Amino acid sequence: MNGHVINDPLAVIYNEGQWRINRVSPMHNLQYGEVKLKQYAFKIRQAFVSTIATNSTLKYVVLIENLPLLKYSEEDSNGLMITVTSSSQDNNSAKNKTVYAAILLSWGVSISIDDATHLPYMLERGEQKVGLAVKNTLQTIFDCNIKQYNFTQHQLLQFGFNFVENDTSRNTDPFILSYKTPQVNFKDKLTLSFEVGDVHTIWNGIKDEVNRESESVNLAYQILQNQIYHMMTLDITVFDLCEVLLSKAEVKSNGVVKMKTPEIVNSVFTVLNDINSTLYIDFH
Repeated sequence: MNGHVINDPLAVIYNEGQWRINRVSPMHNLQYGEVKLKQYAFKIRQAFVSTIATNSTLKYVVLIENLPLLKYSEEDSNGLMITVTSSSQDNNSAKNKTVYAAILLSWGVSISIDDATHLPYMLERGEQKVGLAVKNTLQTIFDCNIKQYNFTQHQLLQFGFNFVENDTSRNTDPFILSYKTPQVNFKDKLTLSFEVGDVHTIWNGIKDEVNRESESVNLAYQILQNQIYHMMTLDITVFDLCEVLLSKAEVKSNGVVKMKTPEIVNSVFTVLNDINSTLYIDFH
């Protein structure tokens, strides 16, 4: 990576691969002191010992770090990073590997509740069973809900058009829509590729005419559908959109995202704030 990212707090997000995104309700009595963070880490480790660590040769270490710079604005609570490493003795040499990492953060929008800290987003990658133990423990300690996102077709398109607007891709780079095809092997996907420049032109033209973003998304997608129909005589309205992929960004309907630049990180959380504003009322 370039040298300048060393001091970029977002580098812990965009230097990595795919993340699963969860939404998180306010966490009660969360404290950032070093001793408290060690206590939380100890409780998470205890959960592994009782639920995961059946293999006695594996030892787990849990670290929780305060990331005061990982936030959008001064009003946001500090971000937190949870890292789980496992070590095993193999022929008298210790092998350490990171099996799980999670980041909790706020991005300019959070609910204010007495005695509670709201970090509405949790990114996680690594072993699912470890993630389950981490999330269950956090939910117990802080009396909060953590739930992985599932994105609708409209939300996937919101991400896609926002990526195009904020991406640093070349005009000739691909903008790919990937669909599940009903009654076909689940591994089979239909993929349709456009050029980022063409999608950008469509999106900008519509945004100048329509004020509401939800309408803009529908209209822009309608234009793409029409183009596909004219090129291939294919009606894609019968297929379920499951992924939007660009060279520097990906989003999947199961809540998995990939962000390769700081601009895309900002884009993802900006769209999530919009999505969350309609969800959090039922969620908490």
